[in-house]
Amino acid sequence: MIVLLSGQIKNIGDFLITDRAKKLFEEFVDKDIVVLDRTKKLDGHIDTINKARFVVLCGGPAYAPDIYKGIYPLVDDLSLIKVPIIPFGLGWCGRPSGAPLSFAFNDESKNFLIEAHKKIHSSSCRCNVTKKVLINNGIKNVTMTGCPVWYDLPSIGKNFKELDEVKKIVFTTAADPKLIKQTVSLIRLLTKQFPKAQITMTYHRGILPDKHTTVRATIGYLSMALGAKLVNSRIKVMDVAYDLKKLDFYDNCDFHIGYRVHAHLYFLSKRLPSLLINEDGRGKGMVETMNLPVFNIEDKRLLSKVNMTLGEYKTTNFNTFKEVGNYIDNHFEVMKEFLLKL
Repeated sequence: MIVLLSGQIKNIGDFLITDRAKKLFEEFVDKDIVVLDRTKKLDGHIDTINKARFVVLCGGPAYAPDIYKGIYPLVDDLSLIKVPIIPFGLGWCGRPSGAPLSFAFNDESKNFLIEAHKKIHSSSCRCNVTKKVLINNGIKNVTMTGCPVWYDLPSIGKNFKELDEVKKIVFTTAADPKLIKQTVSLIRLLTKQFPKAQITMTYHRGILPDKHTTVRATIGYLSMALGAKLVNSRIKVMDVAYDLKKLDFYDNCDFHIGYRVHAHLYFLSKRLPSLLINEDGRGKGMVETMNLPVFNIEDKRLLSKVNMTLGEYKTTNFNTFKEVGNYIDNHFEVMKEFLLKL
């Protein structure tokens, strides 16, 4: 049995990470998996944990200064956990922005990670930047397997198909509710490039306020939707938080563009083209690792660069994405080897 610590609460990207990680472990390691909430202390689950083969730290940008107790509270007395703790597919948090080698863990978190890595052959990280961050912090036994969302098992070995017409586009909105103007400008650009396409705006972190989304954020998100509809009245708006089944329609779309890293990876894993706009170093690390074009929100030439790239994609029927499929397939062998060694 394996215990997997998941951060799936509202952001659909966290549900997707958990789902793909669980399927990888079921396929190559152990079909008996217990999923626990990584945001809560685990004192009440110690007996279950110590019956497991190991505990998996599963999540997105978990390598923050306070990964221990901040991102993963675990237990105050780590000696209570008798089995290995394995970070899996984790990424650098993206701060300080643009300066990954300036990043440092607090003392408690660094000691936790060093001790955890002494008890395992290797951990797994999701991009080359994260690996450099860990090595720079004294943690050397790290394997760059990629994010588990890279790997849709039925799609491994399949090729991207050339796309001669774009009929359905998914546009994922930013986490930052202040990016209203940029969002509306991108919708205007998409509408001009693909005038016949149906565009669906999706919100991976939800729209309406609750204990995970502030009223201020909701105002920004609704402003994005209103501005987009003023540009293109045919645009659909969807809240896809909380339930992974809400993403099923992605499989019938032709192209993704937007700010959500895991929508980007979902499309690529299904051998569908995608263009990611980076809100911070997390997305940048991912696209650089996969040898894809880099588009950053702070770039004053962002719109012209996106416009030029979309034009190139249309001219070539998106055939440059064939290389992305090969890249994922090659790294799947790395991921598989990592899992089989556990």
